[in-house]
Amino acid sequence: GPGGAHRPSPVRAASPPYDGARAAVNLAKLPAGRPQRLLRAALRDCAVAAQWHLAAARALNAPENARASLKAVREAACFARLIARLAEAEARLRAFADKLDGAAVGRPQGGLELGSYVETRFVVDKALSRLFIYKRKADGSLERVDDEYVATGTHTGDKQSEGDGRTPDGIYRFVARLKGRALQVEYGPVAFPTDYPNAFDRLHGKDGHGIWMHGYAEGVDRRPPRDTKGCFSLPNSRLLDVQKYVHLGKSWVIIGENIPFTDAKTPSPELASIRGTVDGWVKDWESLNADAYLSHYDRDFRSGRYNLASWSRYKRRVNGGKSFIKVKLSDFTIIRDPNHWPEGEVAVAEFMQHYRSNNFKDAGRKRLYLVRHNAKDPWKILIEEEVH
Repeated sequence: GPGGAHRPSPVRAASPPYDGARAAVNLAKLPAGRPQRLLRAALRDCAVAAQWHLAAARALNAPENARASLKAVREAACFARLIARLAEAEARLRAFADKLDGAAVGRPQGGLELGSYVETRFVVDKALSRLFIYKRKADGSLERVDDEYVATGTHTGDKQSEGDGRTPDGIYRFVARLKGRALQVEYGPVAFPTDYPNAFDRLHGKDGHGIWMHGYAEGVDRRPPRDTKGCFSLPNSRLLDVQKYVHLGKSWVIIGENIPFTDAKTPSPELASIRGTVDGWVKDWESLNADAYLSHYDRDFRSGRYNLASWSRYKRRVNGGKSFIKVKLSDFTIIRDPNHWPEGEVAVAEFMQHYRSNNFKDAGRKRLYLVRHNAKDPWKILIEEEVH
C-alpha cells in the first residue's frame, strides 16, 4: 500500500496449523556432510508458519495467535543466524583448505606492471569472499601481505544501479578515509571510499555511489558472505589491522569473481601487446598523421564531452597548427581487468605524460582504458582521461 502500509492477507482455512516441533525434527535429521539444505528447509518452514500466524492474528485479533506467531518469528530468526554463521564458516574453511592445497598462490592475473607511485593492490574475489592484499616491493614486484575473509553485496553479479545490493566489478582506487563524526556507527571504526563510479562505469550506464571498504556495526562479530548494500566489509579488528596498507590514490582495488592466479615469475603476453599498442599510439601522434593516430581509438571512444567523431575533429584542428609534437611516457601502471565485458578484454594503462610541441608544453598523469574483442585483435583506446 501507499507508504509501505501493510494490508493483511486473507486467512486460508486450509492452511495447516504451525507445528512448533517441525523445525526441530528437521534439525535432528541433519546428516554429517551437508547440513545447509535441511537447515534452509527448516528456516523456510518457520518463515511460512510465521507469516500464516501473523495474518491470522491480524484478521482475528486473537492474542494467543499473536503469541504463537511471535514464537515462530523468533525461532526463524534463530535459524537464520545459524545459517549465516554456517555460510561464513564455509567460506573461511574453503580459504583454509586453499592454503593447505597451495591454491590461490602467486599473483592474481592482471597486475601486469606497477608504477613507482603504486603502494598496494587490494584484490576482492566475491565468489571466494576473500580479500588479498599485495604490497609493492623495492624492485617493483608484489608481495602478498594479507588474506582476509570479506563480506560483499547481498545480490550476486555486477552493480548496475543505486540500491541494487551488488558490489561492482572493475578496477578502482581508494580516494578517502572516513572516521569519527564523518562515519555512521554501522560502518565500524573507519571506512575507505573508492572512486566508483569511474569513467568505465559511467560509459556502461552504471550509477549509484558510496562503494567502501568498511567494518561491522558495533556488537556484530559475524556476517555471511553476501550481506552488504554493495560495499566490502571486514571484521573491525581486521580492518584496523589492514588499514596500514591503504594509501589514498596509491592503493588500487580490483573486484571480480573467481579471479585466476598465475606464477609470479611467468611473463605476461598481454603486457607486451599493451605496451606495443601504447608505443604505436605515441609514434603516430608524433608523426602528425591524424588518420594513423585516430586509428588507435575504439568506435565507442569517450573522453569527457568528446566521442570519437568530435575527438577526431578536435585533433585534426589541433594538428593543423603543429610543426612538431614530442611525447614521452614513463612510470607505467598496467592492469588487466579480470572480468568479462561486452567489449571483450579490458586493461587500464596509467602513466606520466610529458608533451611538447612548437606552441604548447604540458606534463601530467594520464589514464587509458584499452579494449580488444579477442587475443588476435589489436588493443583500442576506449577512454582517455587525465588523472588528478
